[in-house]
Amino acid sequence: MNLNLEIISPQKVIFNEEIDLCILPGAEGDFGILKKHMPFLTTLRLGIAYIYKNKKLHETFLVNGGVVEVRDNKCTILTEDIIKKDDYKISDKNLESDKQKSLTVKKLFYS
Repeated sequence: MNLNLEIISPQKVIFNEEIDLCILPGAEGDFGILKKHMPFLTTLRLGIAYIYKNKKLHETFLVNGGVVEVRDNKCTILTEDIIKKDDYKISDKNLESDKQKSLTVKKLFYS
């Protein structure tokens, strides 16, 4: 029995699969969630969400804030701003948020 990860945005369900591990960018630092994790509720900051399946890095997402709930062997991420890391395109706009996202996408820590 693995951990079920569900990523939900207002538009659609982005991801809903059984996984081994996810590492998420918490407001107070990165944290990992494995199966049978204790109940947990926290907020997310701008960063990369790493999803591992079959003991390999399966997917990475650029996430900009949100809420994470863990309970009953299920991890649910609610966020308004998430995209697959490989789908992120650097904007030609000079917005500070776009600069931060571009810097975040360039550095992977848990590959």
